[in-house]
Amino acid sequence: MADAGIRVRVAVCLVEDGQVLLVQHEKRGARYWLLPGGGVERGETLLEAAARELAEETGYAAEVGRLFLICEAIEPGGRHILNLFFSGRRTGGTLVLGHDSALRDAAWCSRDELLSRQVFPPVADEIAASWDEAFVGPVRVLGNVWRPALPADA
Repeated sequence: MADAGIRVRVAVCLVEDGQVLLVQHEKRGARYWLLPGGGVERGETLLEAAARELAEETGYAAEVGRLFLICEAIEPGGRHILNLFFSGRRTGGTLVLGHDSALRDAAWCSRDELLSRQVFPPVADEIAASWDEAFVGPVRVLGNVWRPALPADA
């Protein structure tokens, strides 16, 4: 959903058995990992969008929980993406990589793997800190996390 040039992106953080679910995207030759999610469509709530995007990218159904992290990516003279991260609990499905042309992989990763992978937006430390708090700590608000090295559409 776009409003005044702002793209709203929602993502779901699933944690099971000490591992977090990440998906890998490739855009313009750059590969990076992120929490499963995507854009909010017109008429869709944030929670509906988060559950839909998770299912589309991974095949998993989930109960979407509370918001735990907010950040923006504001490119100089360009796009403005508002990223909203929610906790989640898997309720069904089987891991199947979605059909989006940018998707390359989906994997359950340990905390150390999360922290060692190239994650965009660059919020792996904040995801890990929220994970340490069982996603019930204060909502983290990071502001603009855009960096020149970020691939477009991250």
